[in-house]
Amino acid sequence: MALITVILVTALVAMLAVSMSFAQHVAVRRTANLLEGDQAMLLALGLEAWGRQVLIRDTEGGGDDHLGENWAMGLVPTAVENGQISGSLMDLQGKINLNNLVLGDADTVEQTGLMLGRLFELCEADNGAALVPAVADWLDSDEQIRPGGAEDNEYLLHEPAYLAANRPMKSPTELMLVEGITPEIYSCLQSHIAALPAATKINVNTAEPMVIAALSDTLTIEIAEEIVGDRPDEGYESMAEFMKHPALAASGISDDGLALTSDFFMARGVAAFGDSDIELYSLISRNSGRVEVLGRSIGTY
Repeated sequence: MALITVILVTALVAMLAVSMSFAQHVAVRRTANLLEGDQAMLLALGLEAWGRQVLIRDTEGGGDDHLGENWAMGLVPTAVENGQISGSLMDLQGKINLNNLVLGDADTVEQTGLMLGRLFELCEADNGAALVPAVADWLDSDEQIRPGGAEDNEYLLHEPAYLAANRPMKSPTELMLVEGITPEIYSCLQSHIAALPAATKINVNTAEPMVIAALSDTLTIEIAEEIVGDRPDEGYESMAEFMKHPALAASGISDDGLALTSDFFMARGVAAFGDSDIELYSLISRNSGRVEVLGRSIGTY
């Protein structure tokens, strides 16, 4: 009996020792993860500061905004002690601003609605133009349903139920909550839309072919690719120069709603430290020479 008791006590002590050792290992690993995560976040914030400085220098230099400038070059993956960083700046005014549907004047609202409808059609959405009222209803502050739109009564039927935002979007990912927007449609749209806190114009020096094609019913993707391909490396020096492009002669578009400069950019910082990594998106505003961060998100914009 004494021998059996000794064996049981020894087994119990061994189990307790293993349990304590495992708990200590988990605590050490958790602490290491937190420290490495904080280090990765600090590196990402450093990339955000880098983006701000690049834009400040660009502002001091003046001129238009185009893809030949330093801000568009990005930061290649660079090794740091125990990690790696990379970053890039994106001009958000080369995209269609969804919030123009409620923040802009009457002409801006109309033009944005037409462009968004064409973009839906380019993404092969069924009855793309009919999706625009649903987006506008999601953004406006009232409960009145536009023809083809959707308000709370429609969203309360979803599982789980939710309400329309009735405010400008903070992120274009909100579009996935709008009635009629499928994951396939959003996947096609996401590179060409933005959600900015003020009404904006399209910067033709940074817009991609899909956005250019959305300017008019007469512009196809092929024509838009030709326009973008002919864009000077230093961008168009004037709107008149852009409008003189042969492919735009029969398009019927005007330069209303178009620009050569931008006020909103997205800094994307990717940082890895140890076993932790982070992808930080920072919305940066440049207004009257002042460059400031308006918001941050992790993992997606």
